[in-house]
Amino acid sequence: MLFAGTTLATAQTGAPRGTYIQVGPAFASGIGLNVGAVSAKTLYTREIQFITDLQPVFSGPEDQARIAALIGFSIRAFGFERLLGNAAYRGFDIDVGLRVGPRLSFSTRDSRFDKNRRFLLVAEPMVRFTRATARLVAFAELGTDSPHALIGIWIPW
Repeated sequence: MLFAGTTLATAQTGAPRGTYIQVGPAFASGIGLNVGAVSAKTLYTREIQFITDLQPVFSGPEDQARIAALIGFSIRAFGFERLLGNAAYRGFDIDVGLRVGPRLSFSTRDSRFDKNRRFLLVAEPMVRFTRATARLVAFAELGTDSPHALIGIWIPW
């Protein structure tokens, strides 16, 4: 009976489409916050993300806090199934994509060498799992740049 209720609630929800604000914590090899905008379509997403790594602020003075401003694009794996096969939304989706952009580092104790490394260009492959319910869209994401894991929600905009 529990599974029947879950299936019914999922069947009433369509795949996320439109523009969303993405917000949530970032962790795994860093601690921070991510905030951004995601434009979700049937086959792809476009996005801009601001991802921070604030662990050095809390853990030790030798590291630098970082912020990255990344633009990206991802392919929605089950979007093709929905578009071509006229399949129903499964209640979740998997996005595979790439984000690129600048990352800035900050520290109060920068050496001359560290000051020259403040700006880096980042190319981050990523995989995102989204789960839509009647009220919200939750996500979990893995990428290659620190912090590696992001979780949170998409808020309709």
